[in-house]
Amino acid sequence: MFDKTGTITNGVPRVTRVLVLWEVARMPLRRILAVVGTAEASSEHPLGMAVAKHCKEVTETLSPELASDLLGYCQDFQAVPGCGISCRVSSVEHLLQPPPEERFLLPGATTDDSSLVAAGEGEPAGDLPLSFAVLIGNREWMRRNGHHVGADVDAAMCSHETKGQTAILVAIDGVLCAMLAIADTVKAESALAVHTLTSMGIEVVMITGDNRRTANAIAAQVGIRKVYAEVLPSHKVAKVQELQDRGRRVAMVGDGVNDSPALALADVGIAIGTGTDVAIEAADIVLIRANASAERVFLAAQNNLLDVVASVELSKKTVRRIRTNFVFALIYNLVGIPIAAGVFMPVGLVLQPWMGSAAMAASSVSVVLSSLMLKMYKKTSAEVYEARAQGHMRSLRSSQISAHAGLEGQQRSPAPLSGTIQARDRYSLLEDLNVL
Repeated sequence: MFDKTGTITNGVPRVTRVLVLWEVARMPLRRILAVVGTAEASSEHPLGMAVAKHCKEVTETLSPELASDLLGYCQDFQAVPGCGISCRVSSVEHLLQPPPEERFLLPGATTDDSSLVAAGEGEPAGDLPLSFAVLIGNREWMRRNGHHVGADVDAAMCSHETKGQTAILVAIDGVLCAMLAIADTVKAESALAVHTLTSMGIEVVMITGDNRRTANAIAAQVGIRKVYAEVLPSHKVAKVQELQDRGRRVAMVGDGVNDSPALALADVGIAIGTGTDVAIEAADIVLIRANASAERVFLAAQNNLLDVVASVELSKKTVRRIRTNFVFALIYNLVGIPIAAGVFMPVGLVLQPWMGSAAMAASSVSVVLSSLMLKMYKKTSAEVYEARAQGHMRSLRSSQISAHAGLEGQQRSPAPLSGTIQARDRYSLLEDLNVL
């Protein structure tokens, strides 16, 4: 079971579009950027940090003399996982005084993508409120707070979501005033890792708090056929529990704070090395590789999903070696002990005491040497995986993906299998994995 943001995707989102709803809000672009940037500066979510960075860069571009680490002040900040944030923003007045004749294009946007109205148009500067009540989040978050999302806004959001981007809405002082589109690219090795795991007989599932359209678009790119979208952190735990109750062995791969409960509950929790400390602490396996020649290479090495495949391969080899050692030791002792006890003395086969001691030591040494052979394991290169997948790996169509929203379908799940799964060694669980 893979998390999406930061696991299947690179986790470095960027704002691609800012659509100002001028007809509804009559609010200038400069004010929206100042307020939104201040609000998201308190967020720890990757999307929130991307929005804050974008707003800060645009503000500095418009007014280099106002460049600073902090746009304004944020109070009463509240983040609701899977929905959005709410807060009050103040002390942004210094950012709302535009230079004369201000008309500009937002980086990465065309003229029909954003309002180009200057801050002074439509509202006197002296009437600016001292603070702003801010809501930023998805459709559900806006509906919970009494905002209606019109058909035109919904269509604009859908157009981005079908491309795998995330669309969020902004409401300031009770007025829905803007939509932001945020794109996060898929990791180069994600599709190859998913295909390889599937070919090993492991069912791959993606679980994300993002909306169903965005999740489907990302899943189609990497070849995942089952998706759980619009999932809250508690729902991730419930989904892992549901699969376990059905007799499945589950490995959870994630990197964020929201993934840590599911990582702890899963039979095997796998954390990305560049993830949060909480996720790393909750996981059983951390994908990290040292001794890289440069920091950029080091970070890329920690974030490679093919290491998930390598961990499964290594676990299979480990369990296979354990079984080999057990069989060898069993046969060795079944033969050696009767000889040392003198069972074959009538036929002249006698083992001297010193020979028995040496044979017992040789048994232990042979098992240790056999186990040390695992140090010779080398991870299969990406080129080998690509050669195996040649001609078999392709993107999916939306109709080939089974998508579920939240805990949808949980009540229709098959009844749990009789009996319980006994506690087992983590290597063995990973070897017998059903769902990843």
